Amino acid sequence: MKQTKFFIILVFAVLFPGLAMTADVPQTKDEAKAAMKKDKTGTNPINFTNDARIYHEFSNLETSGDGEQSVTTLEFRTPFNDGKWQFRTRLRVNSLEVDTNNDGVNDVDDTGIGVVDMRLLTVPYLNMKKKLGIATGLELFLPTGNAVTGSQTTSLGPQVFGVFFLPFGISNSIVAPAVQYRFSVDEEQGADEVEQFLFDIFFLKTFGNKQFWLFINPQYVIDQEQDVEFGFLDVELGMMLDKYLGTKGNSIYVRPSIGWGADKVTESGFEVGYKVVW
Repeated sequence: MKQTKFFIILVFAVLFPGLAMTADVPQTKDEAKAAMKKDKTGTNPINFTNDARIYHEFSNLETSGDGEQSVTTLEFRTPFNDGKWQFRTRLRVNSLEVDTNNDGVNDVDDTGIGVVDMRLLTVPYLNMKKKLGIATGLELFLPTGNAVTGSQTTSLGPQVFGVFFLPFGISNSIVAPAVQYRFSVDEEQGADEVEQFLFDIFFLKTFGNKQFWLFINPQYVIDQEQDVEFGFLDVELGMMLDKYLGTKGNSIYVRPSIGWGADKVTESGFEVGYKVVW
């Protein structure tokens, strides 16, 4: 586990300065912010817009028998303090069906409120000459739902990520590597402590004047408390609906995924979502 952590950290350490040297095209911060205001795709993580999202993910779980999970998420984001900060909150409804013995009888069959989380995010560094932005944030995970559908532990997750515009000279694209450390601050009786490192990097490419996009997102989790490591690989295809609805900021997407890693928790998954940005 120590070797895996060292390798991932090393990749990030090399990736950050390497990408920062690409596409050194002069552009002012004001010009960049003006361009972001026109972007209604909701795909740029440091473009602080008002938006609401609803998405549903179905996953085949990695178990000795048969397991399925369905999660419906409501999400809301809004900027404040003259756009210097962003607030995000997510509410989940989680449904689990697990037959560990594959005998046709579910050992777990429960539906209820999942984990509710809230996040504050800001961008302390934005240099458009280097095509680089760095964001920092703090996420709060609440003890909502029960031990099956949600969590009985309150935890915090400070995070930092970079956004590299036009990486390797690829037009209309960004790369965003991120790392988050999540740890518990309070556990209800019998609940597990939380200590996780979450690594995330995505590549985004838009097409047709930002009417369509491709989003590739490998993620990896090192769970120190449970002594497991697992990952996900998501690929998202999205499109704007403006010309069909006659309004701005509406979009849909589909996101298939697969699980990977030594202790993977899902075999495959499929997510579909709708969002409106204003």
